[in-house]
Amino acid sequence: MHITIERPSPQAQRFIAAGAVALTVVLSVWLFGRPETEPTVAVVAAAEPWDAGEAPGDYVTVQVPAASATLFVTPAELEGRLPSMAVPAGVVLSAAMLTDSYDIADIGPTDPAAAVLAVRVDSSLWPEPGPAAGDSAVLAAEPGGCATAVLTVTDTGDSTVVVEADPGLATVLAPETWWIWESPSAGWPSCPAGSAGPGHQE
Repeated sequence: MHITIERPSPQAQRFIAAGAVALTVVLSVWLFGRPETEPTVAVVAAAEPWDAGEAPGDYVTVQVPAASATLFVTPAELEGRLPSMAVPAGVVLSAAMLTDSYDIADIGPTDPAAAVLAVRVDSSLWPEPGPAAGDSAVLAAEPGGCATAVLTVTDTGDSTVVVEADPGLATVLAPETWWIWESPSAGWPSCPAGSAGPGHQE
């Protein structure tokens, strides 16, 4: 038995070729045009208000882009840490809001209304060996600028100093990185109210 296969007409061939091209484009867009899923990391958000100097309270984890995760605290990083300031419910924790548990137990605060706060600082203006416990320090938004605060250093860490701050000042100091230098014996000019400005960002 002989089977004869008829070639499609030129017009049908054009339709078949156009359909093949359209199918290829659709498959390419579907396969290669899908956005890549950015990796995320679980970080800690307070599920209830946390008291300064007390053990961390209930929390939930939220997913943030992995590139931003270093700004926040992972559940593993809570171990052995205490909030250095009152943390409202719903806040995603940054490392600046925590202090090592021994800092709170060993240091104070001496003023019951104050919080022991680990503040991120740029101490490049302070001669070696840098700030030490008992030093009077100027914290400012820019080198040589007006003082957002002049505080006694309670302890030091890696790019941080521990100070006592009342709740209002703690709210100003905690989120930023501040320039720091030793306060002269005559003191340092304070910033006008409301003009302290943000800290130096590294």
